[in-house]
Amino acid sequence: MAARQIIKGIRGRILQLVIGMMLLILPVQAQALLGIGVTGKVGTTGLGADLTVPLIPNWINLRAGYNYGEWRPSTTQGGINYKADVRLETTPLLIDIHPFHGNFRITGGVYLNRTDFDLSSIVDASTLGLGTIPPGTNVTLNANVSWSKDYAPYFGIGYGNAADANLFDLPIAVGLSIDLGAYYQGSPDVVLTESTNDPLFAPELAIEEAQLKEDLSEFKFFPVLTIGIHIRF
Repeated sequence: MAARQIIKGIRGRILQLVIGMMLLILPVQAQALLGIGVTGKVGTTGLGADLTVPLIPNWINLRAGYNYGEWRPSTTQGGINYKADVRLETTPLLIDIHPFHGNFRITGGVYLNRTDFDLSSIVDASTLGLGTIPPGTNVTLNANVSWSKDYAPYFGIGYGNAADANLFDLPIAVGLSIDLGAYYQGSPDVVLTESTNDPLFAPELAIEEAQLKEDLSEFKFFPVLTIGIHIRF
C-alpha cells in the first residue's frame, strides 16, 4: 500500500510538471488575445479550482485543475452497515471544445485519481458466521478501498468559457461555469481486515472481502457535476 501511494505521488508530480511546461510554451499571442481564466467550483468532486488557457481562440481551450473533498457518510454493503471516511482527490487535465464559439462546450481528457476511502463496522460474530467465536462477541471490520487505475478517462459537456474573448473590452470578465459528465475509474481494490486476527476467520473474511468488492464495483463510473464562477484576466 505504501509503495503504491509513493508511485501515485510521483505520477502526480509528473503530471503537474507537464501542465506547467505546457502553460509555459503556449503561444504568447493567443494569451494576449484572450487571457487566462481561473475558476472556483464545488460539486461531486469536492471543492476545486481550474486554470484555463486558450489553444485556438474561442474554440479550443486547455484546462487543468485540482479537486479535493472529504465526508463521512454511512453505507450498507453486503448486509453490513459501515461508517465511511471518504477522501476525494483528483487532478483533471482537459480539452474544452466550443463548437459554436460560445459558452456551450464538449470536454474530454483524463482525471488523475487519488480517491480512496476507509470503511469500519462493529458487528456480532454470529452475523459473520464465525462458529469459533461465541455469539455476542463484537468484531471490528476495517476496509481500505482505492483505485489502482490512476488515470481515469473523462467525457462530458458544460457551460462557460473562462478564456472567452472580451466583448466589452473589460480588463476582467466574470462568468458562470458548469460541468456535467463522468470519468471511468474501474473496479476498486479492497483490503478487509478484522480485529480478532483469528486464522480460522480467513475463509469468511475472504468471502466478505469479495462481496464488498463486488458491491463497490457499481462505482466504476464517477459522476461529475460541478458549478462555479470563473474570472478571465
